[in-house]
Amino acid sequence: MEFSIRPASLQDAALLSVIEKSAAQLFKTEPGLEWLADSDTLPESVLLSHISLGTVWVAQTEAGQLTGFICTEEFDDELHIWELSVHANFQRMGIGKRLMQEAYKHVLSRGLSALTLTTFSDVQWNAPWYAQFGFQIVIASAGQRLVRLLDAEAKHGLPPARRVAMQLMIKST
Repeated sequence: MEFSIRPASLQDAALLSVIEKSAAQLFKTEPGLEWLADSDTLPESVLLSHISLGTVWVAQTEAGQLTGFICTEEFDDELHIWELSVHANFQRMGIGKRLMQEAYKHVLSRGLSALTLTTFSDVQWNAPWYAQFGFQIVIASAGQRLVRLLDAEAKHGLPPARRVAMQLMIKST
């Protein structure tokens, strides 16, 4: 199936929660994380804000059906990935990879130094998936922003022993 990546439009925002909720159903297979399948998605107001800043991209079929998205935000000289979701019906087709490539291109075009994210260390489609792109787990060197983010996630119920911050350093040429 053919699909393309484009910047998200404000009209896309309402549809992205459906994609995120569908993608989250995979957590039903992860012991101790099943509850995430029914947890809240990114608020539409947050998505609209990031879309307005030009840091959200969507994948769509030739017919225009949205299949995935990546929501990011610039912090100093880094681009942080808040969410990367691909609808369950379209997973394992390279859409997540293409969305990652779009974020990478944004980092290069803006002269930023890194991509960052927080994720589960032991979930196959989380830290191990990001590692294939060169992301590395950062601990003490994570910086205060990522440490505060991990702390906030723990306060919202995410198990801190299973969460990690990851970073992909970008060398622009």
